[in-house]
Amino acid sequence: MTTLNDQDRGRTVDVKAQSFLTVRLEENPSTGYVWKVENAEGLEMLGISFERGSGSIGAAGVRIFQFRTSEAGSHNLSIKKWREWEGESSIIDRFHAVIVVK
Repeated sequence: MTTLNDQDRGRTVDVKAQSFLTVRLEENPSTGYVWKVENAEGLEMLGISFERGSGSIGAAGVRIFQFRTSEAGSHNLSIKKWREWEGESSIIDRFHAVIVVK
């Protein structure tokens, strides 16, 4: 299993076919800004979850995206942080990585 986080922005990552890929990004949903996958073509989405950090309700935590690397080749993974109801103009951050499945 390969795990990516904020420090892996812009990286190219080699992984084996049919392996698992996890992306962990810091998020505070109480602000209204949440991470959403823009593009994961060639990767099979397995699930999305939120791991609350220590502290009170409304505290920041980590958004977790889980994928399976099903198709060989080079795939662009793009995730945006936005307020969905405000549309594209509300994007405040992006995570991008190139996933090379062998």
